[in-house]
Amino acid sequence: MKQIHVLETNILHASDVIYWLDGSSGQTTTDMQRLTRPVFLQLSTRPADLQYLHRPGKTALWRRPASGMLQGAPSEADKTRSDTPTFPLIGNAIDPEGRYIPRAFSIAAGNAAGHALVMYPTPLGTRFGKGGGLLGTLRFTDGSITPWALLTLVVSIPGGGTQTFRGQADHRGDFMLPMHRLPPLPEGIDQYAAQLSVAALLTADPALPLDTADLVAMDLEDLQSSNSFSNPIGLQVVPGEIRPIRSAGKDHLTVQPS
Repeated sequence: MKQIHVLETNILHASDVIYWLDGSSGQTTTDMQRLTRPVFLQLSTRPADLQYLHRPGKTALWRRPASGMLQGAPSEADKTRSDTPTFPLIGNAIDPEGRYIPRAFSIAAGNAAGHALVMYPTPLGTRFGKGGGLLGTLRFTDGSITPWALLTLVVSIPGGGTQTFRGQADHRGDFMLPMHRLPPLPEGIDQYAAQLSVAALLTADPALPLDTADLVAMDLEDLQSSNSFSNPIGLQVVPGEIRPIRSAGKDHLTVQPS
């Protein structure tokens, strides 16, 4: 049996990992599926020695070693990851194929704990399934578009609690909100009661992605009564039905600050 003599070893310890999740696929991050394609990062703040590698649904981060190559085979101490300070990582995540809405993010990376960051499908990337869904366009009361707003639909299931679905408007204010996990209607019931809420920013720029965590709750105009705003608004949904939703007498759904 030949003996292998190691001359040099290059040791790289992963600093952290980002998991990119599809926000339409589950109620919580633990339930959400990872994106099936790699994202592209535009970083505004990062360490000079940062390196990263994209894979579908995740990005591995590590720092270039300061000591260079290790002579000979590594010891167990050499292979042990040392504690290092965290570092700020700020920028935008973009889907090159345009199937997910770009997002801004700011994390303290480097502690190898992992970060779950959520992205939502664009209208191009949305597919309605057996559960059906909602679609529409958001506008502020002055008629200007409402870009990047986050919509949350809570559906009451008789005897089964509630189910929550989320979708995000694109830079034009257009949204498609699928209800993938909505169960069939029980016998004797022809629709589910639901409530729809929105979070948005008056200062949102259609050209600049944002972090949905920075959005604030706003009111929606009622679907039946014009000039009646609330948060949330009530509506009914039917599994399998793809329903356009608009404010009373309008071709869009109107948003205003609470």
